[in-house]
Amino acid sequence: MKNLLLKFIVVIICLPTNLLAQANILASLDFDIHQDGFAFKNYQNEGEDWKNDIGAEDLIRMFGIKAVCKSGTNAQNCVLKAAARKWIEHYLEAMDIGHCEGIAVASLRFKTELAFKKRILPKEFQSEASTAYQLKLQQNIRNYVAYYWITQTFDEVTIPTKKMAELGPVKMVEILIDSMNNRKDTYLLGIKKYENGRIFDGHAIAPIAIEDTGNQYKIHVYDNNFPGEIRYLYINKTGTQQWSYNATANPNAKPNYVGDISTKTLDMTATSWREGKCFSASFADEDEKGEGCGNETASLNKPIFRNASFAKNSQDPHGEDAEFFLTGEGDMLVIENGKRLGYDPSDDHFHEEIPDGNPNLLIGGFEEDLQHYTLPYEESEDPYTIVFSGRHLNKESNLNFVFSAPGFTVGFDGIKLDPGETLTAEISRDGEQIHFTASADSETPEVFFAFDSEDDAKASYITNIEGIELAAGKTLTYDFDFEHGKLFFSDDDGNEDDYDIELYRINADGTVQEYLQNDLNIGKSDKYEMDFGDWDGKGDMCFKDDEDGDGFDDEQCDEEPNEEPPGSK
Repeated sequence: MKNLLLKFIVVIICLPTNLLAQANILASLDFDIHQDGFAFKNYQNEGEDWKNDIGAEDLIRMFGIKAVCKSGTNAQNCVLKAAARKWIEHYLEAMDIGHCEGIAVASLRFKTELAFKKRILPKEFQSEASTAYQLKLQQNIRNYVAYYWITQTFDEVTIPTKKMAELGPVKMVEILIDSMNNRKDTYLLGIKKYENGRIFDGHAIAPIAIEDTGNQYKIHVYDNNFPGEIRYLYINKTGTQQWSYNATANPNAKPNYVGDISTKTLDMTATSWREGKCFSASFADEDEKGEGCGNETASLNKPIFRNASFAKNSQDPHGEDAEFFLTGEGDMLVIENGKRLGYDPSDDHFHEEIPDGNPNLLIGGFEEDLQHYTLPYEESEDPYTIVFSGRHLNKESNLNFVFSAPGFTVGFDGIKLDPGETLTAEISRDGEQIHFTASADSETPEVFFAFDSEDDAKASYITNIEGIELAAGKTLTYDFDFEHGKLFFSDDDGNEDDYDIELYRINADGTVQEYLQNDLNIGKSDKYEMDFGDWDGKGDMCFKDDEDGDGFDDEQCDEEPNEEPPGSK
């Protein structure tokens, strides 16, 4: 009787294993969810640590020394350009939507033993960790995740990803099967929702095995919103190739992501597209790209990439870029020479009329998306018109807008966009002139400028201006004359406003001089000139008020004190 009981126990224990062996697994990465996945969940920005998740070393690795540094030969002595500082500051803020893309990529890279900053194994990042699952969310892992989150913004990654989506779900599965079986590459899947022609709510998941269930492919995935679980994405083999995925907390709930071959809401991104190349920085001139960037060459020799194709040098699809993105929810439309890129609230449609324009969603995994567009950059007298729409918002959104092109990064911080509201801005191609029109009586967003000279020995400048209220339908105008060291700012609402101004002068030796003036109000016209070019770097700043409306040449300087004590930085 005792021996019979033992045999019965053995049969019961082995039954699940036998059933699992019967599953028709077509391909697998041999990815153990409790070893190769992470124990921590997808996360948003908390506290202040996230501001340090990317540094000069990372930017050099992405774009090269000349693209990001005013001076210096390495990460330790690099003096970051003004445009690079503002660019990365806003991308770090953007990661508040979640880090799913970066976490998914990092997990696949650990599995295939690819180097990041000359470290490969988990124990090389944290000595107590023998598997990725044992890694804690410390700074070096946050850095790893943030680096690969940002790669979703580059045309070198997004353009081939879109081409994958055009192939359709079944063809992508075939590519996955071949890649897993032959160890050619690894991929992550991007899933999005679709409604009335609009794509939204993106998330990134890592496919780890593919099962054939007869009429469907059952893709086993690691979803970093649910650590320690295997989730499943289903794809019909025939017909419209409908696919479905349940991203809710209840694994038995109805799928909340559904698409087919026509929606192009399922895409696939190869790990190799993020490796072994220099990316194109929107804020860098063409001749500044390519020096000192790219990944460790050791990464390229791994078996997983034995047959992968690498672009060894920066290969921007269309030369210099103009880049536009938001760091909060809302729809964006860019108009260039009458052609549209993005969502137009006037006709409730998404348009792609600008040749080689590349609209993209930055995804985080928490059902929030950020609009991100690139288009070929050409100098012209015709400005860009930017339309911000809250048509699809359920609540007020506090967002920032960034426009970056060779030599500068400019934009708005703190745009308050209400559901159904539309706001309009106009920006010159060189970034120097900005016009913002209010739709209701309210405090206007902060306007920022970050400019670098073609001569790196000359100073770079960052300026932030805020603090005024603008009447509905009225316009705020800024003109940052970088060449002559003048900043002009005005509004047309007829009220006296108090401007808050911060200016940072970044010198080639790395020193930063700051000027601060709160509640500037020196006349009744609200038409001011600020002479930052002749500022001594410490004391008063010369302002002029065009009270008679005939220009500033006949006006006297009003010397306004620096409210930031010298040496406080």
